[in-house]
Amino acid sequence: MVDDGRFEEVYAAYGPPVLRYCTYSAGSRHVAEDLAAETFARFLERGDRIPAERTEAWLIRVARNLCASHHRADRRSRMLLARAAQAEPVADGWSNPDAWRYVRRLKESERLAVYLRIVEERPFVEVAGLLGKSEGATKMTFYRAVERLRADMERDGLGPSTSLVGGAEHV
Repeated sequence: MVDDGRFEEVYAAYGPPVLRYCTYSAGSRHVAEDLAAETFARFLERGDRIPAERTEAWLIRVARNLCASHHRADRRSRMLLARAAQAEPVADGWSNPDAWRYVRRLKESERLAVYLRIVEERPFVEVAGLLGKSEGATKMTFYRAVERLRADMERDGLGPSTSLVGGAEHV
């Protein structure tokens, strides 16, 4: 673990260049701030093993790797969302052909959780990895999405919608 004095010194010297690199690579200031913060969190944990003359190179390499991981996860998420948008509910075993009208109303992360868990029948641990969340957070996202789907469908008079989401075996 890096002592506070060294961390402050390194952050003051290399914080702006790391943030600029992350902003350039990520294309979003919000995402770049998260990636830069993660870079310095890793330095805080492991920086005591990095020689002073290699600190800048190490920070940029960590930032580059984090940005690359972010881009891979973003591409994977977009690809899965595109597949989810093209999926046919009946062909995928969904018993209610109106299902996607309700699924499309969900937030993006909820839509993806429902698609991956129900249509692709992936385990929660795998869905969590694809969403970049913990397994517990993924279960909560999925549960809230399922409850919203049930409530919306029942409100519109479609009756019990348990078959829409496959019942308890998915939760």
